[in-house]
Amino acid sequence: MKSTWVHGLHLATGALLLAGMAVPMAAGAQDDPVELVVWDQFTDPEASGLVDEIYAGFTEKNPNVTIKREAVENDQLRQTLRTALSSGEGPDVIFYDAGPGYAGVLAESDLIIPMDEYAAEYGWKEKVAGTALQGTTIDGKLYGMPLQVDLIGMYVNTAVMEENGWAAPTTLAEMLTFCKTASEAGVIPIAFADNPGWQAFHQFSMTANQMIGADAMQEILYNGGAANWNSPEIVTAIQAYFVDMRDAGCFPEDAVALTYDDGNALFYAGDAALHTTGSWMIGDMEANMEAVDKVTFVPFPAIDGGKGQYWITGVGSAYYVTANSEHPAESAAFIDYLFDPAVVADKWVEQGRYVVPVEFEAASVEASPLFASVLDTLQKSLKGEAELGFNVDVMAPQPFNDMMLNGFQAMLNGDKTAEEQAADLQTAWEEGAK
Repeated sequence: MKSTWVHGLHLATGALLLAGMAVPMAAGAQDDPVELVVWDQFTDPEASGLVDEIYAGFTEKNPNVTIKREAVENDQLRQTLRTALSSGEGPDVIFYDAGPGYAGVLAESDLIIPMDEYAAEYGWKEKVAGTALQGTTIDGKLYGMPLQVDLIGMYVNTAVMEENGWAAPTTLAEMLTFCKTASEAGVIPIAFADNPGWQAFHQFSMTANQMIGADAMQEILYNGGAANWNSPEIVTAIQAYFVDMRDAGCFPEDAVALTYDDGNALFYAGDAALHTTGSWMIGDMEANMEAVDKVTFVPFPAIDGGKGQYWITGVGSAYYVTANSEHPAESAAFIDYLFDPAVVADKWVEQGRYVVPVEFEAASVEASPLFASVLDTLQKSLKGEAELGFNVDVMAPQPFNDMMLNGFQAMLNGDKTAEEQAADLQTAWEEGAK
């Protein structure tokens, strides 16, 4: 059966502290020793330490529960999780990517469970922004609790720009000129690296939204609109990043072979002037860049003939309970604790730099200017002062994401045209819809 995904993304991140504290587990559940196996993606040492601290807070309140945690790189988790769950093994709780091509695949295979009864028990629909919960809802059933809301745009190292007398490009034409100028000066224009290939998803989301606009993208992704990934506008969006910018020297040499960490390192070191990626990188930038106060975050440049400039946003990853779990009630109680606005929310925001979809006391959060700018953008979107575009891959079926990954890599290698890729994306979308 085809899944229906409804997803809104204008989240409240402001100053109202939500009512509804974490509800303790039933008395019987608290008596028996329980081990919860949790797989998450927090492999960075600093983030991992924060997560250990947060998880420990739950076990302190529930001393009968032991958490066996395993941190797994995102790419490895995508490759191994479904096999583990299908074989009857794997964790009780997973922190995994939202969207039809990720958690949706697990839901359709009955490898994760709906959590509507727990949502009612713990008041999740009152505690968590409803628009975020919609992003993890499949066929009217809630499957996951989304931890983070991401913004995708362009980081600018203003120290590098000012040193060379450059201004951040605001149009594609300015971008192509800038890339040639920066390359001639020995500076990598954009720290784009596309190994293993998912990085290109975000680049396409930026250019596609700029061309067709947020309303049209929402219609395609969420409202059952007739998807037309083979339109002239989408061809232009593909051509802009994967041909025109490639040919202008915007990327490091052999970008297809460089990992995401390789690209990040180029930006941290000041070897690259720009970085087109998401808000999830802010914590790492603050930890790895001496002059992070010289970094700004802006929307990707507008494309001639398009609809303007849009921030791209979407639910990142969420917590799910697997069908293999022998302790679904305890797993749900654990997940509820992770979203307690009075105990945990500020830690996710202030220490982890995650924009969590529960409302928190924003005035109490110490935020760098860079992170504060992300919070401000999301608050402006709530007031209608900033229109947000949509991250494509988190709402696309798996065949479409596979075609993005393989097709855009082929384009970067010069083995495929924008017209061919657009036609293949449309075919893949139709295949996924079946």
